[in-house]
Amino acid sequence: MSDPLRLAAIGVGRIGIFHACHIQELAEETGKCLLVAVVDSHEDTALRIAKELQNNQKETVHAFKSVDVLLAADLAKGAVIASRTEDHLADTRPLIDVGQRVLMEKPLAHSVEAAAHFCAHLSKKPECKVALMQAFMRRFDAPLIHAKGLIDNGLVGSVFKIVSILEDDAPPPVGYNSPGLLRDMSVHNIDETIWLLGERPSTVSAFGANLHNHKVSTVHEDHDDGFMQLEFTGGAIAQIQVTRNHVAGYRNETHIYGDKGLICVGRFQEDPLHVSVEAYQKGKIVHKKTFRMRDFGTGVPVFLERFGPAYKAQVARYVECCLEDTPFPVTQEDGLNALQVTQAAVQSLVRDGCKVSIEY
Repeated sequence: MSDPLRLAAIGVGRIGIFHACHIQELAEETGKCLLVAVVDSHEDTALRIAKELQNNQKETVHAFKSVDVLLAADLAKGAVIASRTEDHLADTRPLIDVGQRVLMEKPLAHSVEAAAHFCAHLSKKPECKVALMQAFMRRFDAPLIHAKGLIDNGLVGSVFKIVSILEDDAPPPVGYNSPGLLRDMSVHNIDETIWLLGERPSTVSAFGANLHNHKVSTVHEDHDDGFMQLEFTGGAIAQIQVTRNHVAGYRNETHIYGDKGLICVGRFQEDPLHVSVEAYQKGKIVHKKTFRMRDFGTGVPVFLERFGPAYKAQVARYVECCLEDTPFPVTQEDGLNALQVTQAAVQSLVRDGCKVSIEY
């Protein structure tokens, strides 16, 4: 067996701490990786998290305040990056430039222009072009993977519409810096529809509203409710709903319409840890499978209740690709595509829903 991949977790806030824990769990379960460091621009946070994580392993978890200091220590051979969006490229590029491969949380960058420039930079060298895995965890979600298998096997025929719904039950945390509702919430939905349909959309129409959340939240955001419709050259459409206003609880659903039936992934219910995949044909159910999500206990972000296993699965895939020196299944190009769709959606939104062509 090869030596374990020595990893750093960069940015150990809301989601980064879970990435670090997943590295430790995979280390215990597989021996294929090892957490050697955490990095956070708030040095006190890095020190506190390193101390907490040290309880889970024998090897030392070092704490650093910057990627430069991490590189100087020469401890890690890869990294999972979950720092602030505006720091993504500054944290990522030095690692890739010295030959490391990284897993980066969405979005790729703070703007389409910055993301496109970074993609061009990576394309200059073959080894850099395959050095980044974009963290679109829905592609590693067991219920959605199962649904995609049903699509690919023709259970509902030719798919002509996907409805992807993401509705939060509360505002973002105090101090959160939102780039706008569509930019902040819809990137995963956009990538999900591209992945399920196997093509990029050509046009988008988008709408936004302020209905409730903006009255109770301390976080400034352009809208608290949004809708977009994507059109694909193959004739299909995707409708994406995002909101902060589902006050009854977190809601995450995907509905896939084909000419022979319908697939439903998830539904709003009392127990969010059970996610069902159901397929219907002519009013009757023809397939059903239920997936049990991981119970993290109280106090975790609501999206961890739904996608916790998927977050861990994508870290596992990242580790395997690094150890086997194989291409990543999700790349910077996928991250750029999602940002390009979002930018066109924002342009449509400010034009009162006018259809906008997406520039790739």
